[in-house]
Amino acid sequence: MTSDTVSASALDLSGFGDALNKLWPQGDTHIAGLRQAIAEQMSAVAAKWGFDSLDVIAIFMGQVSLECGAGIEVEENLNYTAKRMMAVWPSRFPTLASAMPYAGNPKKLANKVYNGRMGNRAGSDDGWNYRGRGGTQTTGHEGYEAAGRATGLDLLNDPDLVNDVRYFLETAAADFVKCGCLPFARKGDIDSVTHHLNGGFTGLADRKVWTKKWRAALAVQPAPKPAADGVLRLGAKGFEVKALQQRLVELNYAVGAIDGKFGRGTRMAVIALQLDRGLPGTGEVDGATREALQRDLKKPVSEERATASADDLRVAGSSTVAKADNLNWWGKVMTFTGIAGGGGHAAQKVGLIDNVKDATDQVQTIRGVVEQVQDAGGWVVSILQTYWWLALIAVGIAGVHFGGAIIRQRLADHREAFNMSR
Repeated sequence: MTSDTVSASALDLSGFGDALNKLWPQGDTHIAGLRQAIAEQMSAVAAKWGFDSLDVIAIFMGQVSLECGAGIEVEENLNYTAKRMMAVWPSRFPTLASAMPYAGNPKKLANKVYNGRMGNRAGSDDGWNYRGRGGTQTTGHEGYEAAGRATGLDLLNDPDLVNDVRYFLETAAADFVKCGCLPFARKGDIDSVTHHLNGGFTGLADRKVWTKKWRAALAVQPAPKPAADGVLRLGAKGFEVKALQQRLVELNYAVGAIDGKFGRGTRMAVIALQLDRGLPGTGEVDGATREALQRDLKKPVSEERATASADDLRVAGSSTVAKADNLNWWGKVMTFTGIAGGGGHAAQKVGLIDNVKDATDQVQTIRGVVEQVQDAGGWVVSILQTYWWLALIAVGIAGVHFGGAIIRQRLADHREAFNMSR
């Protein structure tokens, strides 16, 4: 604890309620009595969670103010238009047709974009049930489970408790601490607080504005800034570099491995972004470059690249396409060999080939195939002894399927200027 901090229970929070009413004028819009509850609970919550200076509270409230819109946006709004979905999740909704079924349907959209990650189960309503809520927008099955453990609340069975006036501040503070924000808040490092809470730097500039407002309202001075200049450059390591790499990839700038190490690949990507944005190509991430990274402007792609075909990649000598073509060819050979090897008539008769094709069409990754084969265990061995031709057909069809999928993905990468050397 630094010399300018005190026991959290000894903090003078007499002006906190007035500051909250001033900065959150519509804070009770969706949760009745929210501002009064926060003002009454802050002293106890600060003591419990180690908020040991007014500056820590100002930084915490700055983050909360941004996350929940000063009490106005306490629940994630997923009522998106198709065009908005394409902008927010371009990889999930690459075309208007792919986005239209989810337009104006928040529950269906939540399950589409959130299931299969953050602990949410595929084929369930977890994406919707555990959508963003509360002061820090707790999201996902894992997020609600962790917050529930920290607070002793059954948030998995009753996720709306996050927005209960009794627990709103408590769950936000628990989320803030369990994300690892507190040590950085004590240093006044808003960038690091943002990265730990948000997983990136989304809204960083606005978070700093909110923090400045809270510091002024609570009449506190910010903690001294670290001696370092804050510029990321060649040789840097850590979570900030990893976040930078992830953001560059989102903007279509290839960095090589996303490993948290600022190497030559990352530096070249930074230079490319800087030159595309009209900035000096220093290869160092300063304030201007950080602002440029926040803008959703992807790497420019030439018309020739954007309209390229698989044949263009073949002519250019793409090794990935060549290997996929080879996989495709062998898949066809194995399929026809299995059909011709004695099982063709029976397979056609029962519609087996169509069933196998339908099954393999649903396989998303090779890993999934391997797991299914492993789960089948002894059954697979016994069935192969009798129906060898069936296995040949299935593997052949899978080869054709994956060969085509690889080519399509490689073409998409090429059009968006990803992995151009392969």
